[in-house]
Amino acid sequence: MFVRRLPVYLLLDVSESMAGPAIDAVQRGVETLIQELRGNPQALETAYVSVITFAKEAKQVVPLTELLSFQTPRLSVRTGTSLGAALMKLLDCLKNEVKKTTPTQKGDYKPLVFLLTDGQPTDRWQPAAEAVRKANNPKIANIYAIGCGPDVDTNILKQITDIVLKLDDVNPESFKKFFVWLSASVQTASTKLGDGNAPVEMPRLPDGMEVAPENSDFDEDEPRQVFLHARCQKNKKPYLMRFARQDDRGGRYEAIAAHPLEVVEKGDGSLLPTIKASMLDGCPACPYCGNPHGGKCPCGQLFCSSPNQRGPVICPSCNAELSFGGSGEDFDMSQSAG
Repeated sequence: MFVRRLPVYLLLDVSESMAGPAIDAVQRGVETLIQELRGNPQALETAYVSVITFAKEAKQVVPLTELLSFQTPRLSVRTGTSLGAALMKLLDCLKNEVKKTTPTQKGDYKPLVFLLTDGQPTDRWQPAAEAVRKANNPKIANIYAIGCGPDVDTNILKQITDIVLKLDDVNPESFKKFFVWLSASVQTASTKLGDGNAPVEMPRLPDGMEVAPENSDFDEDEPRQVFLHARCQKNKKPYLMRFARQDDRGGRYEAIAAHPLEVVEKGDGSLLPTIKASMLDGCPACPYCGNPHGGKCPCGQLFCSSPNQRGPVICPSCNAELSFGGSGEDFDMSQSAG
């Protein structure tokens, strides 16, 4: 017996700007979403969920799956924000997974799509946004784009869909509220399916979340954050150093955090122009060993160091034997796309 499904697609930004508490909160949020939906009889019967993640590449990590069989994927951060690739992956999934209405049988209900991103695209997103607009006229899906934090340009998201929301902060509490709202939205849609053609009325937005203003004053001349790849001198594991722009300091960037990385993909260190060391204030402590300082090997690798370092230092990337010291001149460092 054919059951008309309510497809729900989650497009999740897992770029390095989501490293730390943010990606953990999204992970827990997806788990909570599934638990909540399983407790709603109507949603349990009709809702099918898919997860598409995007960083340098876009991947459908969970195909369209019924709630009882859904297993929350483990989310891990990667470099880049390939929004265009995510949109093209979405169109491919809508084409191949959603059952269309035929002369003899009704197809699936109109899918719900929730796009969550906190940064700037690093690929050619414009053709993909145009393709989504074209494919969705007449409407084939209800697409909601949610921009998180200060580094997202909602003007870009408005070129994908008319329904653009803004989540002010990227802290665990904000993401928790968002996923509670998301769960309520899917449950509301599942109980008001009808013939699938009527607009879906979503629950009231939680505190800290609003409809994006008509015209965003986003300033893209200079990035609001800088991300650098480094390695622990002791265990050689990679980590991410995060710096935030301080407008009251002439646009310099202040060290704010360091986050462990599972992997650094090939080519990640050359995606953006270099940045002068003189533009950075401070150094975030290594998340593995706590070393509060950093050094740079002639091979380009950044690594943590201790103020009490004695003797030669071995580069955790090329294994060269180094000694501390230098001329005090400024030097360039390769950025990550975040």
